[in-house]
Amino acid sequence: MTKAEFLDTLRRRLTGLPPAEIDELVSDYATHFADGIAAGRSEAEIAAALGDPMRLARELRAEAGFRRWEEAHTPANFFGVLFGFLALIAVDFVFLLPLLGGLALFALLAGIALLALCVVGLILMMKLFQLDHGLSLHYLSRILTGLGLLGLGVGGGALLALAIDYVVGLLGKFARLHYSLLKQADQAT
Repeated sequence: MTKAEFLDTLRRRLTGLPPAEIDELVSDYATHFADGIAAGRSEAEIAAALGDPMRLARELRAEAGFRRWEEAHTPANFFGVLFGFLALIAVDFVFLLPLLGGLALFALLAGIALLALCVVGLILMMKLFQLDHGLSLHYLSRILTGLGLLGLGVGGGALLALAIDYVVGLLGKFARLHYSLLKQADQAT
């Protein structure tokens, strides 16, 4: 692979990142080629040492997505990290797909169950406003049960949010591991 082919593939695969960031990344890899050529290596040798530009682009996109997630925990950034990570682990995906799929399904079902607990808790607590004959032990138990269910739903939702944040952090560390391994390979060349 030539320098032009490598850099063109890298640039195309980085589409979607801010243009200035793309230019900076492509410039960094153009410098690797310039340094390697100055050392007497061929463009093909340098490209082989740098690795597959498509894989490299996936790693760089995942790293950028994780940086955005660290700056602001928004749903868009979460999905950016998730999709970047999934693209990064295209080969590893075979092994991690069942794990990630199971975790995503668990998070979805847990979120639905916790939302249902909140709704049922609110419905039971609304019985307070429907009292016709005073506050009986039966109505009081319903109200307290509703309050407990609402608290369980809200507390469980907070714990689920913390767990999701932790898993996204682990995914980012995994992506950074890929990126750091690539950087070490670059420095060895």
